[in-house]
Amino acid sequence: MKKTILAALLPAMLVAGTAQAASVYQAEDGSNVDVFGRLGFNAHNRTSGDNADGDMRGSFDNRLGFGGSQTINDQMSVIGWAEYQIGAAEGSNAGNDSFTARYVWAGVDMGNMGKVTGGRVASGLIMATDIADVFASSDVNLASQASVINSNATQVFRQDDTIQYQNSIAGFDMSAAYIIGNDRLKNGYNLALRYTLDMGNAGKLAPVVGFQSNTAEDGTREIINGSAVGSELDKNDFWVVGTRYYFNDLMLGAVYSEDKVSYRGNVEDTKDKGYELTAVYDFQNDWVVRGGYRDYKKTSGSTTDSKMKDWTAEVQYKLTDRSSIFTSYILRDGEDNSKASNAKYDLNQDYYNVGLRYEF
Repeated sequence: MKKTILAALLPAMLVAGTAQAASVYQAEDGSNVDVFGRLGFNAHNRTSGDNADGDMRGSFDNRLGFGGSQTINDQMSVIGWAEYQIGAAEGSNAGNDSFTARYVWAGVDMGNMGKVTGGRVASGLIMATDIADVFASSDVNLASQASVINSNATQVFRQDDTIQYQNSIAGFDMSAAYIIGNDRLKNGYNLALRYTLDMGNAGKLAPVVGFQSNTAEDGTREIINGSAVGSELDKNDFWVVGTRYYFNDLMLGAVYSEDKVSYRGNVEDTKDKGYELTAVYDFQNDWVVRGGYRDYKKTSGSTTDSKMKDWTAEVQYKLTDRSSIFTSYILRDGEDNSKASNAKYDLNQDYYNVGLRYEF
């Protein structure tokens, strides 16, 4: 099994945001300082509000991160990480052409007893969402309603004011987190658990389950175009179940999730539910091909607000171990019936993407 596939087996909660970091300082006691950077450019014809005709558009993909650890003793270290991105999908700053924080956290690594981190952490739920998040070009749809109540949430990947515990024991990767809250969010919590089953010559299977629940402050209403509208919000519940299967240079994934926003009073819930299937094949050291299908539906009571059915094909060529060119094509067959004028992207428009990415 190649290093790229083996890397995918590492607990996502332990490597998210730092998997490609380079150590720039190493002390004799084990303390270190790491730096990570990513520079990229994408050309695409994705149809959105500012590109109604689907003409070619360009976008930057730039990240910078730094952090490290400071040794306390032979079992414990103080750890931290800060990562910023231009054009990040981070709450109210989404798409701004300035550096916006993706991750900012500090904590303690207690060795076999696990890790405790606080801040804008890499959520343990990434163990589940990463099953679908394999493409360089397409977005992730899981937990798309998380920001309705928690305005600073980027789905469930990153949320401010989170205190999180993570550990790996006997093939189990686990995570539990409490979200302190903000002006709209009263509090929240999430849990995730994954087990990696080594089947010898038959490969590896890694099933995962996860759940998050956020409760709104009394009187909180959804914000649309800068204004509070609609009924009073109550809770946002998200749950997910999925698995990855690894065999030599092949990785297959399947994930199902439901994302529900409920309201106080006699108001029908808004629910997203759907599934995604993914496949990744890494061959000849230089080439990676990916394919996937996703099917999502958003409903309010018995009414279908929107639906999404995407087929994605992607090819990546590695110029070096950390630099690549890639191209993708996405077939879309969906519709938005409720907020067509506010939709970020056309759900029924095919598009392609060509990109160059350099990491250091």
